[in-house]
Amino acid sequence: MLVRSVRQSWSTLRSLAHRIVGVDERTQRLESVLDGLVRRVGALREQNAELARRTDELERAVAGRGDAHSRSLRVLNDTVNLATRRGAFARPVARVVFLVHHIEAWDSLDELFAAMAASPDFDPVVVSLPRRFGGVGPLRDEDVVHAGLAERGVPHLRAVGDRVPDVLRFVKLLEPDLVVRQSQWDRDVDEGLAVELLSFARLCLVPYETMNLVVNVPEPRSGTTNTAVDSELHRAAWLVFCANEESRRAAVRDGVTAGRQFRVVGHPKADVLRAAEPSWPVATAGPSGGRRPRVVWSSHHSIGQGWTRFGLFPEVAEDMLAWAREGDVEIVWMPHPALRPYLERPESPCPVERYADWRTRWDALGNTAVVESERYAPVLAATDVVITDGLSMLVEPQVLTTPVVFLERAGHRPFTEVGDRVVAGTHVVDDVASARRVVEKVRTDGDDLASVQRRNVQELLGAPGAAERILRVLRDEIAAVRGLSSAPSGQDAR
Repeated sequence: MLVRSVRQSWSTLRSLAHRIVGVDERTQRLESVLDGLVRRVGALREQNAELARRTDELERAVAGRGDAHSRSLRVLNDTVNLATRRGAFARPVARVVFLVHHIEAWDSLDELFAAMAASPDFDPVVVSLPRRFGGVGPLRDEDVVHAGLAERGVPHLRAVGDRVPDVLRFVKLLEPDLVVRQSQWDRDVDEGLAVELLSFARLCLVPYETMNLVVNVPEPRSGTTNTAVDSELHRAAWLVFCANEESRRAAVRDGVTAGRQFRVVGHPKADVLRAAEPSWPVATAGPSGGRRPRVVWSSHHSIGQGWTRFGLFPEVAEDMLAWAREGDVEIVWMPHPALRPYLERPESPCPVERYADWRTRWDALGNTAVVESERYAPVLAATDVVITDGLSMLVEPQVLTTPVVFLERAGHRPFTEVGDRVVAGTHVVDDVASARRVVEKVRTDGDDLASVQRRNVQELLGAPGAAERILRVLRDEIAAVRGLSSAPSGQDAR
């Protein structure tokens, strides 16, 4: 038994030994295969690295050629445009194309257009455009622009949809001597109307705002530190019309052309305000049947953490609604036209749903209204006081010597020297409760800042007649181009 058991164990051991040897042999073969795979992977990695290096070199070469090609195209475009501009004013009548996307700011151009239309030496053509304030979202609202121009009786051509698939070609077909675009921001209009593409004609700028009040956010891409006087449009413009000498000096200081194209003429919008007939959109009487105090509440669009950071609509909307609900005053809300599009942005501190709910409650009151069109001058002429978080509404009511309550947001962009002078004509507060106290005070005691406002208007906007002064400058400059005059009109036409 013992012998048999030993033999069986020995046989088992020999079998296991053979198996172990077989496993070792297979392991060695697998290790050899693995070593081969490792070598192949290493070789592939080296090949990939070489391929990536060659790809990078090729991309750099292509990019360099593309940059050189783009530079060549820009140089050619600039040269062709320069040659085209030199052919301007060959006709006895100067054709001026107004590109209008910001109908709410049409008051800056209305009297100039009317003066040109009544002059035998100008042929003004107005074109209504779609827009996207801040460059966000699709182009839209041409119908709003069209309706606003039609309401004023301004004849115009419509650059919209399938009717005008190539807006730049459309403008070129009009053969303008001068092109007036409403603002310096390329991002607000169709890409085909960028400054570099419009420079085939002589460009003019009548700023949509009366004057710049803040130290603007720099734009490193264009190399400008002051977009109020040195944007791409300012640089390319043949003439820029500004309201006061302070604005021209800013252009001399900050502009790459040292302000050579700037002319001081006052501002046409001031004349529109001066001539406005009062019109108030709230028709209901007060609880006792008498006239309630009238308040215009103006909201800026910069409610986020970027840009100028003046807007306070999300913070004060409920307080203003609560005030209106008391029924002792009539409040007309005048939002900046760029506020509503801003609310649709992901970074907006006031979601669209919250705004819609607030607006429903606001519109349901009998002593409130909303003015979102360009026809706001008559409303300013009819109001007793303006409450605003900035910016244009800090200036414009002062033309009418209307009390202004500045609802100031902490941390906004700093004011310029001109901005400080304008703010001196306003009552500065930091909440709605304080604004209400100021409104009550100026109603009962009058506005002790009226004299400051009158001085601001006199010194910063000048005398009436800005549109005619612009025409006079244009006539002199056109005559100089035609060789009919020895010198341009000068820097100050007031």
